[in-house]
Amino acid sequence: MPVSFSSNVILAKALAMYGHCLKPQNYKDLLACHSVSEIAAYLKTRTSYATALREINEATIHRGYLETLLRRKLFSDYASLSRYDMTVGSHLSDYLLERGEIDEIVQCLRLLSAGRPEAFFFSMPPFFSSHTQLDLIGMSKVKTYEQLLGVLDGTPYRAILARFSPETGEDGSLHIPITAIETALYRHLIETLQAVVARTRGKERQQLTDLCGAMVDAQNVTRILRLKQFFHVSPDAIRAQLLPSGGTISRRVQEAMIAADSPDEVVRLFVTTPAGRKIPDEQRRFIHDLDDRASFFTARHHIHFSSSPMVVMLSYVVLTDIEVDDIINIIEGVRYGMTAEQIRPMLVML
Repeated sequence: MPVSFSSNVILAKALAMYGHCLKPQNYKDLLACHSVSEIAAYLKTRTSYATALREINEATIHRGYLETLLRRKLFSDYASLSRYDMTVGSHLSDYLLERGEIDEIVQCLRLLSAGRPEAFFFSMPPFFSSHTQLDLIGMSKVKTYEQLLGVLDGTPYRAILARFSPETGEDGSLHIPITAIETALYRHLIETLQAVVARTRGKERQQLTDLCGAMVDAQNVTRILRLKQFFHVSPDAIRAQLLPSGGTISRRVQEAMIAADSPDEVVRLFVTTPAGRKIPDEQRRFIHDLDDRASFFTARHHIHFSSSPMVVMLSYVVLTDIEVDDIINIIEGVRYGMTAEQIRPMLVML
């Protein structure tokens, strides 16, 4: 397939898929639902999630399974776009595949830590399953951390996990430093994304740098805020939890955030940066998800105005990730008896 034709297919397909994203009225309808079953029924009959949910019994579906199906639908969409991306050779599919692989590894680690390794079930779309480095069947059979390391031989993840040593409790339970491992895995993922951007040139590179920088740097801001507000850790401990810089926040400003005395001071510094300035004034108080809000406004701009297939494709990925996060926030809010007025501020896209 000619590269130019494949590029046009990616652009057209991503824009068409974006056209099926939830509209403001869909969010208002979901906020009016009174139960998880009602939300599931609405998504199944009135939205683009219908195919992913066609086999469910909405009257009895468990919240956790519904959320899993929503995320699985996104991964299938990304696989569909990646099929053409591999033809073009832009390597954005490398990032999406690696992200899925990391999700599978983290799921396996959590189940190992919980003493339920037999519950691991991989859910990669067939397209990604045929390209992954992971031995998914082997992962479904591991019983120990050492066995997982063995299954990961020949992948870059083996060396990452080998840096960490789980501890066995007095009761025989396994204590795996999942947060530290997850941070290390996501550093590797960000490096993959930055390598993809480095292969581009001109306006496309500028737009990808803007989009990826907003994604990464805003995540670091959120990490700084959470570590300060909830864990009161030292500056060195904060630095150890950060991802590689996305380039939209200077080292000086980041260090000032790390040294800040309050979350308000961190936010004040953030809104002086390119990513922070994109967040409207009225949304800057939602410090728990500033990363999503910064990414949303950047991606929404590029999906409407960019002519680069890579930029539009990645913008679609960012926006649909946030869409599912918003749906899950509604599901969780309804489950815990919150009102629509209480849930609404938690939503990025409404």
